[in-house]
Amino acid sequence: MDTGAVHYSVKTQELIHLHSLLLETREYLEREGNVPYGAFDSYDAQSTRPFHIHRQKDAHMNAIYLLLDGFDQSLQTHPPPAT
Repeated sequence: MDTGAVHYSVKTQELIHLHSLLLETREYLEREGNVPYGAFDSYDAQSTRPFHIHRQKDAHMNAIYLLLDGFDQSLQTHPPPAT
């Protein structure tokens, strides 16, 4: 049964690149002071960083999800200004 969903596989190199970009975004938000205390504790507790290029895709996916969770916590505390 075709649900109409589009499925594609993401290459490890693409995940590592996304991981790097999200980490840069985190660092920017921290410099700007828009991150609540502890927002990225879960990410910091895991050991996969973008420069760990030989780690499994799942490890980078987990790290990405943890960064996104930190962004979610930051946006809940510091929502973007209304336009």
